[in-house]
Amino acid sequence: MKKLQKNWFRHILQWGTLLAIIIFLTKIFGNQTADPEAYCPLGGLETLGTYLVAGSMACSMTMTQIMMGIVLAIAVILFSKLFCGYLCPLGWGSEYLAKLRAKVKVKEVVIQSGSYLDKALRSFKYILLFIIFYYTITDSELFCKNFDPYYAAATGFQGELTMWMAILAIAVFVFGNFFIKMFWCKYICPLGGLSNIFKYAITFTVLIGIFAAINLSGLSVSWIYLLAAASLIGYLSEIFYKEPKIFPLLRITRSKEACNDCGLCAKKCPYGINVDKTDSVKNVDCTLCGECISSCNKNALSFNNKKGFRWIPAILTITLFAAALLLGSVWELPTIDEKWGDETKHEQLQILTVEGLRSVKCYGSSKAFSAQLQKIPGVYGVSTYVKHSKVNIYYIPSETTPEKIQESIYTPAKFKIATPPVEAQQIKVITIRTEKMYDKMDPNYLGIQIRLAKKGYYGLESEYACPLIIRLYMDMNEPVDEDFLKSMVELKELNMPVHGGGINTVKVDFEYIKLEDQIDTVTRREFLERQLTRFNVPYKKNIEKWGGKNEAIYELIYPDLDKPLITRNLPYLSNHLSQIEGILSLETVINDKEEYAFRITYSKDALNDDKIWEILNRTKWTIKDKEGAISEVDPKFSFTEKGATIK
Repeated sequence: MKKLQKNWFRHILQWGTLLAIIIFLTKIFGNQTADPEAYCPLGGLETLGTYLVAGSMACSMTMTQIMMGIVLAIAVILFSKLFCGYLCPLGWGSEYLAKLRAKVKVKEVVIQSGSYLDKALRSFKYILLFIIFYYTITDSELFCKNFDPYYAAATGFQGELTMWMAILAIAVFVFGNFFIKMFWCKYICPLGGLSNIFKYAITFTVLIGIFAAINLSGLSVSWIYLLAAASLIGYLSEIFYKEPKIFPLLRITRSKEACNDCGLCAKKCPYGINVDKTDSVKNVDCTLCGECISSCNKNALSFNNKKGFRWIPAILTITLFAAALLLGSVWELPTIDEKWGDETKHEQLQILTVEGLRSVKCYGSSKAFSAQLQKIPGVYGVSTYVKHSKVNIYYIPSETTPEKIQESIYTPAKFKIATPPVEAQQIKVITIRTEKMYDKMDPNYLGIQIRLAKKGYYGLESEYACPLIIRLYMDMNEPVDEDFLKSMVELKELNMPVHGGGINTVKVDFEYIKLEDQIDTVTRREFLERQLTRFNVPYKKNIEKWGGKNEAIYELIYPDLDKPLITRNLPYLSNHLSQIEGILSLETVINDKEEYAFRITYSKDALNDDKIWEILNRTKWTIKDKEGAISEVDPKFSFTEKGATIK
C-alpha cells in the first residue's frame, strides 16, 4: 500500500493564517490597534453593495476589504471556494471541531445530503445573507458584526456587537460543528451562501443583466428585489442542482482505472461529498481543500487530471489574496462623495485637499463632517477617504478661500498634561507655531507625548491661525527648551496609551515652525478655568414645580471633571438628574479651594444629601429621549467621595 501524503500545502497555509491572525490581533510586531474585520471579504462585499446602492461605504470599511471581496468572487467563479477551504478561520475551526469529536469518540449526528432536513437547513445562510446585506446597505454599518463568531472572539466580546447574538452564534458554531460535520459552513455561514451564488456565475450574471435592463428601460426596481432574487435563486440552485455546470474551472477529478472504490476519500472529505462516486467533483460544497486527494493511496484523485497540480489551489489562494491586499493599499474609494447646493455652479468647483483628519474615521463621522461643511458659504461638496484620513472639499473660489474653509472646520482643542500643585500660583505661558495639525485630536497627541516626557508642563490649547497657535502652560521654574518642543512636535510616531493597557502607535507628520518671543503668566485658577468645559443646565419643568421652595446647593468634588471622557458624558448625567423630582439644575464649577466640582441645585422639600448620593450611584441611569421614551443605561462614570450641601 502506498504511504499516504499529508496535505502540507493546505495545512501550512491554514496554520500560517492562524499565526498571522494572532500576530495581527495581539500586535506582537507592532503597536497599531487591530481591526478584526480589516481583511474580511464578506464585509468587503457588503461595503461594495453599500457603495453601489447608496454611494457611501459601510462604517470603518476600506478598499482593502472591498478588494478582498472582489477577489473572493473571482476566485469562486474561476476556481472554487478557496477562501473557505484555505484561509477562513471559521472554516478550519469547523473541521477541527469535527476532528475533536472523533478524537473523544462522540457519535456524529448525520444529516443526509439531499434530505428534507438538509435542504431546509441550507436556507438559513441565504436568509442571513439577505438580512445582513439589507441592514448594512440601509444603515451603512456592518450588520454581520452583531453575531460574527470570529469578530466576537477576536475582540474578546468588546467590539460593536449584540451580546446575545454573539453568544448564540458562538454556541451554534461550537456545538453545531462538534456534532454535525461543517454545520456552520453548510447551513449558517452567509459568506458560504454568497460564494455558492458566485458558483452559479451564469445564472447570477443573467439576473444582474435583467435587473440592469429593467432599470435602463425607465422602470425603477429597488435593489432589494435583486438581493431577494439572488438569495432565493442561490438557494434553489443549491438544493435542486447541486452541481454548477461550467464554473469553476478547477475541479477534483477521479481516475476510474486507478480507483479501488475503498471510499476513504468520501470519509475524509470535510463535507462528506461522495468523491468516490463521481468522475469530476462538481458539488457546490467543494472547496478544493484536497483532503480527499491526500487520503487516496492509489493516486486516483487529482486536480483536473493533473498529478502535479496539488499545489495549485494553495498558490492561487496566496496569489489572489496578496493581489487584493496590494490593490487595496494603493486604491481607495471615498467613504462618502456628496455635493449640494446650486447644481449649475458645480462646474466651477475646485478641490481643497486636507490630510491628517483622523477624526473623520468612518461613515458616521464623515456624515457629521459633511453636515459641518454644508453650513460654510461657498462649499458645495465633500469626499472623505477614511483609510488615509483625507478629505476633498469642493468649493467655489469666488465665494470662499481655502484659508476660510480651514478656519471654519478647525476645532480648537485643549489638553491638561498635569494638575499644577497648589503652591504653583503663577503659571508660565509660551506660544509655539506649528503646521499640519489639522485634526482636533492632534494637539491632544502632542500633549500626551509631553506628558510622557515628564517635564514641568501643565497643559496646552490650540487656536486657528496660519501657522497654528499652540499655547503651552508650564511651571515657572521649567526652562523653555525649544529643541525639546521641536522634537515633540516633529515625532513621526506618537505612542498613545490605550485604555485597558497597551500602546497604540499613531503615525503623524506635524511640522514645527517657531517659538514666539513673548512669555506670559496666568494664575493657577485661570489655568484651571481654561481647561474646564463649562456645563450649566437648568431643568425647566422641575423649576416650575420646585423653584424657590427651600432651595439648596449640593457640591460634589470631582477632580477628573476636565477629562474629555467625563465632558462627553455629562449630558447623560444631566438627563438622569432631570428626571428626579426636586432637582433644579446641574453645573460644573471651580470652587473657592480651586477644586473641580459638580453643583446640584435642589429643593430640600423633596431631597436631602443622602437621597442625592443614592441617585448619583444608582446602578442604572434613567434617560428620556427626544420622543419622550424612557430607558435605562449603565452609568457613564462613577462617584467615590460623597458630596454635601454647601448652602
